Amino acid sequence: MRKFLIGLGVAAVLVVGIGYAYGARLALMAMLFLAHPPRTPFDRQTPPPAPDYAQAASWAALPGTPNATDATPAGISHIDPAAAKVDVFFIYPTSFFSNDRWNADIGDAATNARTDAQSLRNQASAFNGCCRIYAPRYRQMTLGGFLRPSPDSSKAMALAYSDVKRAFQYYLAHYNHGRPFVIASHSQGSHHAARLIAEMIDGTPLMKRFVAAYVVGNWIPESWFAKLKDIKPCERAEDTGCVATWSTLLEGADAQRQRDGFVKRSALPEAVAHQPFVCTNPLIWTTASTLAPASDDIGGWVYGKVNNPPDPHLVSARCDDGALFVSDPGADYHAGVLPGGNYHDYDYQLAYMNIRKNAALRAAAFLAQSSR
Repeated sequence: MRKFLIGLGVAAVLVVGIGYAYGARLALMAMLFLAHPPRTPFDRQTPPPAPDYAQAASWAALPGTPNATDATPAGISHIDPAAAKVDVFFIYPTSFFSNDRWNADIGDAATNARTDAQSLRNQASAFNGCCRIYAPRYRQMTLGGFLRPSPDSSKAMALAYSDVKRAFQYYLAHYNHGRPFVIASHSQGSHHAARLIAEMIDGTPLMKRFVAAYVVGNWIPESWFAKLKDIKPCERAEDTGCVATWSTLLEGADAQRQRDGFVKRSALPEAVAHQPFVCTNPLIWTTASTLAPASDDIGGWVYGKVNNPPDPHLVSARCDDGALFVSDPGADYHAGVLPGGNYHDYDYQLAYMNIRKNAALRAAAFLAQSSR
């Protein structure tokens, strides 16, 4: 056993070293290869301290405080938070990669740095052209918990959701002041967003303030919408009170394999994987299967490129049963591609400028309706 563990450690060092030598793509593959669920059962671990949302340190983004969501492409300005009439409550994806702990401590500097540099800059920042952004830190479940779904991972996700719910309740009680709001999320964050929308917004007085939701990178079956009272999929660019959702794959990828994996990770009945799923095309904002040409892509964007310019006409896109199939965006967007042609890490970035424009459009449409 000792020799096996030593060998595994050497292999890990070699794989990570290859990643550094040959680029981010191999480093990503190494991380996925080495990740595993914690071996200590959830109930035998003491959870990290619960966030206190009265403290600014418990938020990754608060309006008026400089943070990573202030990032913009070259030549693009963000709105003064004091002038914004709509809020965004953003729930970020997984950035915690421990093999020993089920849930992140919100004081973990390395995890917070990844969250801010990746999700907040590349995803949440898409909403800074129209809205004030609130992003709570929460005790997210580690990546390894998704690889082998179990009662332990379900408990870890429940703990993470309890933070998101409390943060949203605190936001409503202390920051919202009756303002319209958007829910936006990605991946693990979208798992929590879907539950939050179903439990706290749909069929409640909050619908009067609910502009829309962007629940991205977490497959949503039609049956989820069927259980809701008021909320439907967004069908047009200016629709409000609705949910836009998509999961991005390279044209020709096996979408059924991805749906199967989602259902397994979510501990849903296997039959759900073969039910219809919903996809919103972020280039043209419809659930139809119409192919949107690359000319409809106003611009993809990844923070940190030279001069930070958007990339206009980056991809074509079409919806098919929950999957957003896109053309190859080129080498600048290859580093984070997951196995099977899965562009999960670029769900926002490939249509960044379209999302930015659409958020402003939906906010304006909602405000116009409210003023009548």
